[in-house]
Amino acid sequence: MSADNKDKNEWSIEDALKKMLEDNAIKNKYIEYKIISIWEEIVGAFIKKHTTKILLKEKKLYVHINSPIIKNELLMQRSQLLSKLQEKIESNHIEELIIK
Repeated sequence: MSADNKDKNEWSIEDALKKMLEDNAIKNKYIEYKIISIWEEIVGAFIKKHTTKILLKEKKLYVHINSPIIKNELLMQRSQLLSKLQEKIESNHIEELIIK
């Protein structure tokens, strides 16, 4: 195989992953996984303990909380939470944060 053919047929792992993530469904799941993995860092262990579900759908992040008091607190901090999440995942793939 010549050097030219080798360059055209071989991808770095990073390029292959980026190509794979272009599929929106896979990208959503990847971003959702990243959010779940950093959720405690963003909100703390106590709030994470009361988080029952995190779901990303159509650029909306749904966070289910099992405590009305914590839910109310998060609702008041929604815009700050959204900004922190966007900064941490380095993406504007989340346009809205919905606390349930």
